[in-house]
Amino acid sequence: MIFVDTSAWIAMWNRKDENHQTALKFKDKITSSGRSLLTSNYVLDETYTLLLLNVGYKGTIEFRHHFEELRDLAAVAVYFVSEEVEAEAWEIFERFNLDKQWSFTDCTSKAIMEREGLTEAFAFDRHFDQMGFVRSP
Repeated sequence: MIFVDTSAWIAMWNRKDENHQTALKFKDKITSSGRSLLTSNYVLDETYTLLLLNVGYKGTIEFRHHFEELRDLAAVAVYFVSEEVEAEAWEIFERFNLDKQWSFTDCTSKAIMEREGLTEAFAFDRHFDQMGFVRSP
């Protein structure tokens, strides 16, 4: 299983993103190998907001419909952040952000990945490197 970050969803959906083609090729590689994808409701929240700002309302709605199709096909699962995960994320935020700039969503992603034993993130966000995960592509 591989964790999918906001930066990957944006790159896959926004044709103007500098990582668009790389993201699409990597997504095809993952899906053809039978690996499953995991994301979170916090990542989706961040994704919808950034898509609205960058591709507009229609593009964001289309993304959501496409995402629901992937979910219906069991190609992606959504991890819903609980109060416990949110508390862990806050501890991560407090502990590491003295010299980093990890978003709170990034901190929830780290907590989820650690809970699920995941080591790889489909992301273009360098924060995953700082967290000690393998960032692909």
